[in-house]
Amino acid sequence: MKYDRILIVGGIGSGKTTLANKLSKILNIKHYELDNIAYKTRDVWVKFGYPERKKKLNKIFKRKTWILEGFYSTPWTLSVYKKADLVIILEVKKTKAKIRVFKRFLKRKFLMKKNKKVNKSLKGVIKIIKHINLERYEKKIKKAKGMAKKHSKKYMILKNKKEINNFIKEIK
Repeated sequence: MKYDRILIVGGIGSGKTTLANKLSKILNIKHYELDNIAYKTRDVWVKFGYPERKKKLNKIFKRKTWILEGFYSTPWTLSVYKKADLVIILEVKKTKAKIRVFKRFLKRKFLMKKNKKVNKSLKGVIKIIKHINLERYEKKIKKAKGMAKKHSKKYMILKNKKEINNFIKEIK
């Protein structure tokens, strides 16, 4: 089956961006991060207002194809769930997510260019890892599943690398 509009949802460290990049390359579809639609800058996390977010989403929706990814299941993203041909929910184990977050920190801290505005502080990474432990994290996944079930044309839940790789093989 061919998908032109894909939404990838999952918690921090679930592999959203990695999967989006792979699908973008395979399908030749531009990939967008919902964080870049929601926030003005990632270094201070100042949010755009709802009208600005809606305007940015509508600009993407004008395209025939798109891949959007993020950890959002809020009213402003409802249109994304409705317009997507496929919603992929990544539900990885918390331990795996924490390991990925820490590896990403090390990579960014020691291998990336200094001018890249990403979280490179250990304090910030510890805060993210603590967030993964919170009950709120699980509630967000549950809410995303509910939104996908109610509003999307098709959705799937992928829980591990094997399932993700099988999906990628199917898509090729």
